Amino acid sequence: MSCELINRAHLAGVSTSHAVWRHFAATLDVSYQEQPPQHFVDEILDASIRNPCALAAPRDPTHTREVVAWLAEQWRLRGWTVPSEFQLESLPDADYTVDLFYKTYTGWGGGTLGTGVTLMESSGGITSSTTGLTTWCGAAVLAEWVANNPTVVAGKRVLELGAGVGFSASAILTSPDTEHPPPAAYFATDCHHQVLTLLHHNLTLNLADPPLQRTYLEEFRAKVIHQLEKERLVTPEEKYEEPLVWSPPAATITDPAHPTLAVVREEEHGQNRVGVMQVDWRHPPRLPAVDVVLAADVVYCHNLIQPLVSLLRSILKGSDRQEERGHLQQEPLRGNGRKGCSSEEEVRATNGGGPGKQEAFLACTRRSHETLSLFLQEVTRQGLHYTLVFQATMDADTALFVYNEIHLPVKVYKITLPQEDTQKH
Repeated sequence: MSCELINRAHLAGVSTSHAVWRHFAATLDVSYQEQPPQHFVDEILDASIRNPCALAAPRDPTHTREVVAWLAEQWRLRGWTVPSEFQLESLPDADYTVDLFYKTYTGWGGGTLGTGVTLMESSGGITSSTTGLTTWCGAAVLAEWVANNPTVVAGKRVLELGAGVGFSASAILTSPDTEHPPPAAYFATDCHHQVLTLLHHNLTLNLADPPLQRTYLEEFRAKVIHQLEKERLVTPEEKYEEPLVWSPPAATITDPAHPTLAVVREEEHGQNRVGVMQVDWRHPPRLPAVDVVLAADVVYCHNLIQPLVSLLRSILKGSDRQEERGHLQQEPLRGNGRKGCSSEEEVRATNGGGPGKQEAFLACTRRSHETLSLFLQEVTRQGLHYTLVFQATMDADTALFVYNEIHLPVKVYKITLPQEDTQKH
């Protein structure tokens, strides 16, 4: 069990200041009164820095050095001789300007680099003026809830809003569940151009067969870091009022009807399509046909609540653009004077599943609770119905290996058209 904890904590980049490491330290005291044997040291190293999964993709050298230094300190505290393997001299120094490395979350999904989801991401909350380059707890809550309620996505066309670096999408798409069919299609969307670059890469990484080679991952990481550094030094993102348009990677299959939709995977006759798409909630493009909308921790910003609900409404209603134009006139948003979806060009979110058949599920954690009430008020104001379908204290396992927010409340809401609107159609 102790080596399993080390494995999960190291692969997920969990800091040694977090509780999981203290738990490992406690197991040392229970298991060994004297110097542990060499095979135990080898087991620790094989589970962490020598683990094949850790070696398959570039990991954060700062975290690796932190883990090894922590292990050496645990041996010293107990009066044991520190193994030579716990020396820092043989480890690479941290030499980078942008914090962007691969992490693996074991226990979710089953990506091609091992039994877990592997993502390139930042360990910081805000990087390059966006919170979308790191995994947040809401993504794990959403993935876990979908895993416990597989019929929500089984055989359906799914659209995820604010997909970030792709934790939920990767976990859902690589689910080991064999009793339920996978989603018929999955469209992961976001707005920030660099977030979309990582989202597309991470989905490709977790769905690739055969697995992507480390050399390719190193080259890709270097390319992304170069671009981020170039933007930071020359054209800071915060100077732009409008989001930069994302260009799908070269040689990527795109959909003529959706210019920013880059296909990650598509089987014969368009089956099991997985794609990444740029969607600005304030000016949504025409969206692919979907049955289910998923989202996690997307109601944190006051200015985006109104356009988000408008977008959800247009998808759930499945109405013609001309019909929507008369209903979605919005008051100016606070702060930037922008309006929500109101013109024929802006309101293009249509779907072919038939009015009243769509559902949206939003996972919320503490980080969005301050604005959650405003979101629910806006849902009601725009004529939608919400139901709390799940509420619990965050699972300790989820919290420790994603963002260490143990014992915090989580909720999942279902957003639908009112029953009477469904019956009218």
